[in-house]
Amino acid sequence: MTDVVIVPPVPALLPEHAGLVDPVAELRTACLSALGSLAGRSPSRIEVLADSDLGQRVAASLLDAVGFAGTIVAVDPQVATDASAVVVVANGSARRGEKAPGHLDERSFDFDAGIDKALRDGDGTALTAVDAALAVDLLADGISALTALGRLVPAANDVDVLYADDPFGVSYWVVSWR
Repeated sequence: MTDVVIVPPVPALLPEHAGLVDPVAELRTACLSALGSLAGRSPSRIEVLADSDLGQRVAASLLDAVGFAGTIVAVDPQVATDASAVVVVANGSARRGEKAPGHLDERSFDFDAGIDKALRDGDGTALTAVDAALAVDLLADGISALTALGRLVPAANDVDVLYADDPFGVSYWVVSWR
């Protein structure tokens, strides 16, 4: 069995970006809840699939915040192995509104809806079919990590969506798969 948690690579989740008011309080709570549950199952090692150093730093910081004492291993999404505990760091389009980082691109809604459905359905096979070129156009981060998840876990039976929203015009999910 593989335990998986999907979190977004949001810089505001890092301690060095903390302020007096947490702009992502609900997102942070969902991330800590999901990763706390994962860490609570006491894996000795957690593999982190992320497309960027930011994603790796966010995962490590959140795992530290929940008191994970095991080994955190950064794994290239292109060579992901069959691990028992995995954190996937990814987000959908960053072009979901006029004030979004990439401004509005109407294609973002269908693109994100496809990822959302796959995540909610535990359909890893659908994640392997995400259009990587469109993901680049829509400023989605971590898409190779999501497709690696699809190869690692073609279907998940136990799915818990703790967060799904697009603050700041960027689609974020916090999802647990078992």
